[in-house]
Amino acid sequence: MVRGSAALVVEQPAVSTSGSRVTRPWERPFGAIRRGNMYLRTAIVLVMLAGVGRAAEISIDQGALRAETQATLRVNLASRGDTPTGLQFDLEYDAALLNVTVDAGPAAERAGKSLQSSLIQPGKLRALIVGFNQNVIPDGAVAIVHVSRKSPVEAGKIFPIHMTALAATNQRAETLVLSGQDGGVTAEARRNDQ
Repeated sequence: MVRGSAALVVEQPAVSTSGSRVTRPWERPFGAIRRGNMYLRTAIVLVMLAGVGRAAEISIDQGALRAETQATLRVNLASRGDTPTGLQFDLEYDAALLNVTVDAGPAAERAGKSLQSSLIQPGKLRALIVGFNQNVIPDGAVAIVHVSRKSPVEAGKIFPIHMTALAATNQRAETLVLSGQDGGVTAEARRNDQ
């Protein structure tokens, strides 16, 4: 065994033999693992899991889509202790039946950010929320999604809007972990059909 300066224990592979067979470290019974190594490994795993559980999240609301109006859905940010200064996400939807546009939300505007969007391909809209400043984007509605129908659809039909290609950055231009929660709209009957 060799001890490092950080008290990390490194074991030599293939240290014992019984007959002609070599016992490798991963073949040893559980009790043969040094308790110090087990505690260190457990601590490392817990630290890694703690970081994953606190990832910032953006989510899209659920809404109702009527034939004569458009649905307005919020894209909400929950930073969970992170300090995002820029966000990027793609909205994926059924382009044959829906029109989708996106504008900056009040939380992005409060941070002095603007939203730029581009239709990557039919049914895939990319949104980028940035500004020429290092202001942190606060929790709340960072974008407003407008959804309208292209043609009549069956009442009760659900149209999901998926969030993909999620990215975030902070004041030091470091990448932040960002998760997303899909949303969507449900088609409602025309008012005169009720």
